Amino acid sequence: MDRWRGLKDLVVDAVDHGSRAVERLQKHAAKLPFDLLEQIPPIKAPVRGIRLVHDTALSGVHGAIRLVNRAVGGTVDGILFLVEQKRRPPEAPGDSAGGAPDDSAGGAPGDGQRAP
Repeated sequence: MDRWRGLKDLVVDAVDHGSRAVERLQKHAAKLPFDLLEQIPPIKAPVRGIRLVHDTALSGVHGAIRLVNRAVGGTVDGILFLVEQKRRPPEAPGDSAGGAPDDSAGGAPGDGQRAP
């Protein structure tokens, strides 16, 4: 299971870091056109608003990608835990920690039951 958990961690990290890198690249690619358009006085204010909407939407989309990525990673952790529990051998009766084997046939003298 450790290998599966390691693989899951690698994928979650790759998606998270990849999303952050793509977000930075997309903002950087849009910077020059926005900067040039802001140099035109009549449209300077609307362009600033559009840039704000663009950057907010971009951050929202990539934030949602990272949120879903973490949720999927947590779900995979839960599934791996359940699979691991299912693969463990069941405890045999009387193997409980610290307890003596169950003697339901008669009991020991002095425990309230008659000796056979």
